[in-house]
Amino acid sequence: MTTYLTDLNSKLESTYDAALLSGDLIFTASDTQTIIETEYNIECEICYAPALAKKPHGIPPVVEAKTQEKIERVNPFLPHDPALFVEDASEHHKILLNKFCIVPRHFLIVTKDFQPQTQPLSPEDLLTAWNALQALKNSHPDAIAIYNCGARSGASQPHKHLQVLPITRPTPITNLVREVIQRRPGRKETRPGDSFTVPFPCIHHAFLLQDPEHTPGKDAEDILVEAYITLMDSMLMSIREYAEQEHLSDEEKDLVMGGGRGSGLSYNWILTREFMMMVPRRQDSTIPTDDGISLSINSLGFAGTVLAKTPEELELVKKKGVIEIVAETGFIFGKDGEGRSAEEEAQKKKEQEILEKQMGGTLSSL
Repeated sequence: MTTYLTDLNSKLESTYDAALLSGDLIFTASDTQTIIETEYNIECEICYAPALAKKPHGIPPVVEAKTQEKIERVNPFLPHDPALFVEDASEHHKILLNKFCIVPRHFLIVTKDFQPQTQPLSPEDLLTAWNALQALKNSHPDAIAIYNCGARSGASQPHKHLQVLPITRPTPITNLVREVIQRRPGRKETRPGDSFTVPFPCIHHAFLLQDPEHTPGKDAEDILVEAYITLMDSMLMSIREYAEQEHLSDEEKDLVMGGGRGSGLSYNWILTREFMMMVPRRQDSTIPTDDGISLSINSLGFAGTVLAKTPEELELVKKKGVIEIVAETGFIFGKDGEGRSAEEEAQKKKEQEILEKQMGGTLSSL
């Protein structure tokens, strides 16, 4: 039994209150608007926070200050601001409050030593995020953890960090997953341990998690690693399929395959206490309008929540809809949004079943 995160909620509250009072943390209130995506019958959210318009986004270049031949690399996590430190989350992770937040007590799980934000999640990363969600289950049962991996994922810092939002109500994606997996006549039941998809128009994969307390022979780490590897393999298979489309330009194929070879791969990862989800990314921001308006999208976009910082951005999201505008940053099968045929879907499902069987052998060697 871990000795970490035994009193996370109270430590979050006391550290947050102190940092807010001292000015070391800046909370920006936002106006959250709910819209119904009629095409997909999904209830999504737009958070409007004009005060954040001047805050930079995207992974910045390494800042270097040169003084008498000494070069200092600036990293906000090394050393961290002591006013934002909550507690150690594991032997190799620490919890820091998000300095600029629109959700109270939004915190980061940061590696204690420098690791790049382009790396996959390790078993310890996965377990630490899970333990944080478990520690919040009584006070915030619908808390969500996210990881923005790679330059096109919407990540804001190059030092590896996951984020946890201790929200008080389910995200749109959580509500959608609960709707999708419900047992209905004529629909195959989605059971814990199954892969599934939700009605997003871009490539994505989700996995319904098993309960470690009711899964003989598996602990939480086993379940999380199995889900992560299954999703990663499914994502890479989908990217390869996408690259094989005849209508793609050479430039587009280079983008896809370049991202599929490891260091260039960007994706968003979402974890709740019920499911895990992974979405490969084509680009960091939405397609610019004629007026040059574009929104940076991170994992929260695929959780059904988009942040708008200007009246123009707000109007754009309302006009296009959250789902459609977020999908612009992912990979969409078929020319002009045309989906795969029933035969292609059947073949994909068959390949996925084979992959899942093969995964059993892979996991046993971890």
